[in-house]
Amino acid sequence: MRDILLYLISPLLAFVGGFCTYVVILKVVYDETLVDGTAVLIWGSLIFLAICMPLYTVIIYAIDKRFTSYKGLLYPLGCMLLFAVPTAAIMLIWGDMNPFLSEALLFHSFFIMSGLIFGLCHWVIKKMPPFSDSSPTYKS
Repeated sequence: MRDILLYLISPLLAFVGGFCTYVVILKVVYDETLVDGTAVLIWGSLIFLAICMPLYTVIIYAIDKRFTSYKGLLYPLGCMLLFAVPTAAIMLIWGDMNPFLSEALLFHSFFIMSGLIFGLCHWVIKKMPPFSDSSPTYKS
C-alpha cells in the first residue's frame, strides 16, 4: 500500500498541483485564461514522467542515504530546486531557451509546485505507520 502511495498517488498529486499552479499563475499574473490546455497537459505530463519523476526519485534516495533528520525540509527543497531542468527541456523543444519568457516562468511555477508537493507527500507517507494487511477482528 505504501508503494502505491509513494509511486502512484504522490506523483499524481504533484502533477495535478503543478498544473493547477500553472493555471492560477496564468490568470493572476498574466490575466489570461488557458486556451490550449491539452498542449500543457501533454507536454507537462511527458516531461514530468520522463525527467521529473526519475530526478525526484534520485534526489529523495540521495537525501535518505546522506541525512537522518530535516527530511521534511530537504525532500521538498531538493525536488523544487530541479525546476529549471524540465523547463529547459520544454523550452528546448519549443525552440527558445530564454528562461525569463512568460511561458518559461509558467512552467517554472508548474515544476516548483510539483516538486514541493512530491517532496512533502514522500515525507508524510514515509512518516506514516506501516499498513497491516490483516483486518481487525471484533469480539462481541
